[in-house]
Amino acid sequence: MLDTAYGFGSLHSSGTTGAGQTVIIDDACGDPNMASDLAAFDAHFGLPTAKLTIFYPEGTKGLCVDGSWSLETSLDVEMAHTVAPGAAIDLLVANTPSATDVYQNWIYALSNHLGNQISDSFAGAGCYSFCNSTIGQGIGPCTLTNGTEGVNVGKILAEAATDHVTILGSAGDLAAWGLGTTSEIPVPADCQGVLTVGGTTLNVTSTGQYIGESAWSCGVLCGTGGGYVTEPKEPSYQVSAGINDPFGTLAKPDVAAVADPNTGVWIYNVNWGGWLVIGGTSVACPIWAGFMALVNQIRASNGLQPAGFVNRFLYNTVYGADGTSALYPKDFHDITTGNNGWPAGVGWDADTGLGSFIAPALAHTLGTNPNA
Repeated sequence: MLDTAYGFGSLHSSGTTGAGQTVIIDDACGDPNMASDLAAFDAHFGLPTAKLTIFYPEGTKGLCVDGSWSLETSLDVEMAHTVAPGAAIDLLVANTPSATDVYQNWIYALSNHLGNQISDSFAGAGCYSFCNSTIGQGIGPCTLTNGTEGVNVGKILAEAATDHVTILGSAGDLAAWGLGTTSEIPVPADCQGVLTVGGTTLNVTSTGQYIGESAWSCGVLCGTGGGYVTEPKEPSYQVSAGINDPFGTLAKPDVAAVADPNTGVWIYNVNWGGWLVIGGTSVACPIWAGFMALVNQIRASNGLQPAGFVNRFLYNTVYGADGTSALYPKDFHDITTGNNGWPAGVGWDADTGLGSFIAPALAHTLGTNPNA
């Protein structure tokens, strides 16, 4: 479905598979059967054997065991490999799903120069008072350097930008959040330095051809995350793009891809009985991470450095002022229907950002422009 609907198959058939690139998957607890799960997945879909390496930056002593994280891990790895079958995959497994442990994986990946795209398919609540140890909770907003767990996420993201590393994060599955709502802002989706990925309902023909998408919504507090953060102020690239931002602060998500479980993807996890269909922005994020590996293969073939922080280029060059760039309708599906609490509409919206990719076209734009 993904190959046909978004155009990945066209890229793969032309030799753009992510060869020479590495997708980094940042998870906690891990999947104890990840290698065999991936082998079964690859065999079923006719994918090449994955170059999978599993890292435990803190060692395995005290490693958590959690069925939900096992499912998350297999989903992330299998989706990234589907989109970028020629790329290596480095799975970084944190000992616990705490902010300190999971963000430590960012530091490990950057310090060891593992790759240029990091996928984070988690979106924890960034509460600012007492919090429990659930992932993300207690870190405070991305701009806060002394959150309750003391992780300076902004500093890590600045290093990633310098190193031409794209860090991607899910927008969450609890619908609209932030200013104008009563819902907590998820982290790291609230980070300006993260390419935040929202979710869609993808409609295709019986042969997988793209028909259209709408913002994924499944009821109260269910659907693609998105909204307006408390801080920082709206960045200059969003101001110049003229997006709908009534609060004048950073707005998210930036982009989107399929997330609705009703139009979801097959994955394999033996702990969950084998084959199952999964949805959520946890699907959309590794899809975009795999796509960035395709982009960076093209960039390498053109003698260009990896893309890294692409948000500014996407808003100012691909989208343009009020969405008037000639590239926008060529490179993106503008998703204009659906409602996560914020209504989707023409151009950027707080459900699906700029929209989903027309993969061959956007890969060419990002892969050949030195400023991307």
